[in-house]
Amino acid sequence: MAAFHAVAAKWFDSRLPKVKERTIQNWISALENIERIEGDADEDYVGYVRRLRTAPVAAAELVARWHRYDPVKALKAARVIVEGRWSVEQLREAEKNAREKNQGVARGRQYANRFNVQVRKWASLHLAPDFKPLESPPVDDPADVVFVRENDPNAFAAVLIFGPYSNAREYDSRLGSFMAMVAGLATYYERVLAIVPDNRIRYWQWLHHRKLGGAGVQFFAVHYHGKDFAPLGIRRPPASELMSSED
Repeated sequence: MAAFHAVAAKWFDSRLPKVKERTIQNWISALENIERIEGDADEDYVGYVRRLRTAPVAAAELVARWHRYDPVKALKAARVIVEGRWSVEQLREAEKNAREKNQGVARGRQYANRFNVQVRKWASLHLAPDFKPLESPPVDDPADVVFVRENDPNAFAAVLIFGPYSNAREYDSRLGSFMAMVAGLATYYERVLAIVPDNRIRYWQWLHHRKLGGAGVQFFAVHYHGKDFAPLGIRRPPASELMSSED
């Protein structure tokens, strides 16, 4: 009901002829989509998303559809449409072209699942022949993949994946919790392979500033959503570099 009243305030006028039920449902759906996108939008674009309430319902529906498979481009489209630089038909054509280009590209949960499979295959080769995948890892362990040493059933290796997230700002806001898991796993795993989205030294700095040695920990940068899956090891920098503030 709250959603309906909010829509009515913008898109409905009691002086208009009786509105069809389907039209009202479209209004409500559009508002719900705007609220969903607004919750995910960067602060640079949230204002443009809010202004979609004053745009035609068809425009809000098109931006919502675009946002499902390419959030970044959808936010840019929202800005263009509310600034009056595109008509609804131009937006419709742009979204259609973007959708055709993105067909077959994994997004959201589908991409996360595919990425997880890629990491598992890579880690199996990277840790071979010393380690093999653990058939029944602990269900309450934060590791994404667990391996056991071939000649020692009490020695383990863990793989932890940072993300992937659709909003790049998530990597900054969740860095602390991710690194806490890395540090925690390193206390009882012989090796910890951490998969991260960039090759910045801030991961090593986080450990250094908390006086954690990081023995057995390795960080590997992967270009998320990149064409090729090619993890690149991030070397531990000299102490002089680690002394600077976390970037």
